Amino acid sequence: MRHYLYIWHDPAERMLVASGIEFKDVIPALGEADGIVLRKGSAGTIKKPAAFHTLARQQLPALALEDMHALGSHAWADWQGAPPASLDAEVAATLDHRGALTPLPALQGRFLAFAHDDGWYLKLFYGEWNDVAALLAGAIPPSLGALDMAALQQGGDGYWLQDGTVQVELKTHAIDSVLNRRL
Repeated sequence: MRHYLYIWHDPAERMLVASGIEFKDVIPALGEADGIVLRKGSAGTIKKPAAFHTLARQQLPALALEDMHALGSHAWADWQGAPPASLDAEVAATLDHRGALTPLPALQGRFLAFAHDDGWYLKLFYGEWNDVAALLAGAIPPSLGALDMAALQQGGDGYWLQDGTVQVELKTHAIDSVLNRRL
C-alpha cells in the first residue's frame, strides 16, 4: 500500500473507488478464490481484442511481484470452481464492462476490478459488503488511520487517510485533483 489512502463507496452501485491500494494489497482477500482472470493493458478494439489470462491462486503471489504499475490499465475478476475458458465471451464482456457487477455464473466470483497505474486508481465492484470489509481490514495499515467502516459502508463521504489521520474528502473519479491537493 502507498503511504496514503483515498477512498469512497457507492452502495447503490456496490462500488468502491480508491487510490493507494495496490494489487498486492488485495491478494490476501483473494485467498478463498481459486484464481483470477486478468486483462492486461487496454480493453482493445474489435480488430485487436485485449488478451485475457487465467491465473490460479498459486500464481497470484508471483503476479504481485510483477510491475503491475507498468501495465497501465488492467482489469481482473476472481473466480471459484473450474477455471473459465480463456476465450469465454461472457468473461471477456465482464472485464470490458464499466458498470455495476452483475452475477456471472461463469466465474462465481466476489470482485470485479478496474485499475489504472497500480495503486493510483482502483474501481472495485463487489457482490457482498462483508468481502470488501475483510479486504480493507487486511489492506489498510493502522499507521494510515482508523477508517470508520460503518460510515464508509453508508457511502456519504469520501475519506483521506495519511499519517494516522482520517479526513473527510470529496467523492470523485478525478483522482488527480485529490492527489494534487493532498500530496
